Amino acid sequence: MRTLTIITHTDLDGVGAAAAYLRLVGVSADSRGVRILFTEPYKLVKVLRDVVRSPTDTVALMDLGPNASTVDEVVGYVEALTRRGTRVEWYDHHRWDERWVARLREAGAHLFVDTGTCSTGVVVKYAPRLHGAEVDEFTAELARAVCAADLWVWDHPWAPRLFRVAERYRGRRGDAWRRTLVKGFSEGSIWWPELSEALDEYLRREFEGFAYSLRRLRVFEVDGCRVAVVLKKPGPPSPSILGNALSARLGVDVVAIVRTRGRGLSFRSRRVDVRELAYHLGGGGHPRAAGAPLNMPLLARLLSRLLPSIKLRYAEKAVRDAVVRVGCRSLD
Repeated sequence: MRTLTIITHTDLDGVGAAAAYLRLVGVSADSRGVRILFTEPYKLVKVLRDVVRSPTDTVALMDLGPNASTVDEVVGYVEALTRRGTRVEWYDHHRWDERWVARLREAGAHLFVDTGTCSTGVVVKYAPRLHGAEVDEFTAELARAVCAADLWVWDHPWAPRLFRVAERYRGRRGDAWRRTLVKGFSEGSIWWPELSEALDEYLRREFEGFAYSLRRLRVFEVDGCRVAVVLKKPGPPSPSILGNALSARLGVDVVAIVRTRGRGLSFRSRRVDVRELAYHLGGGGHPRAAGAPLNMPLLARLLSRLLPSIKLRYAEKAVRDAVVRVGCRSLD
């Protein structure tokens, strides 16, 4: 491939998927003609619109999926890419509507959706089939470490450390940092001195973030399901780390996290299928980790910038309603 555009998620799984893909296709992260774009699912349409305007031989999407409100536009952009000869590859592990899968394949995408692993695992499993590549031990180990964090099982020694360093920065600075990680991983390094510095810095900020959230949470119980709703300020800890810690500390079945900035809810659980709760609220995700929008009136959103506790109150009401209507379905 002469030019390659990778579109991937901003978390560790997105980083790992991009790195694994580059290793499998034998392309360097800093090669001329290689672009790596990091985005969130709700920004996918905008990124695809920009990519359509910039000719490229191959577009590879990872750890991202459309939703009901964007799927028509996504299919349209994929059709536009394939019509002009661009190869579109898509690797994801979120739950997809089968109609979306059929439409994107009809549009010409090489689409691989596998909910049994993380997106890095999807790339490692399916990209070799397209590119005639072999998976080396480092790439397989990277996938195991990333999946341990992304699927929230934490059964790999590198998972907690890699997960934290991937969250070091946000915004444009975050994109530059994630490209550094992609380059290092794709070249066969899983840890180097700069990551130790990043981990120390992150852990200091994580402690401050924990202290903030512990003072701003509500716990309630519905039909034997114990739920904590907590307010999180920007920065560490990540929703997964915060959710895991609060589950153990408070003995709750579900942790719902609302950010002081942003308009979404993050769900985490070890015992309950939180994807069902998120779906009820207009979102989705994985059984142990999911997200949904938090709908608030305009005035309440504006006031919550000054008084974040307002957002916590709306979040509690939304989560309580979801638990009442959907229940807490066990993962067992």
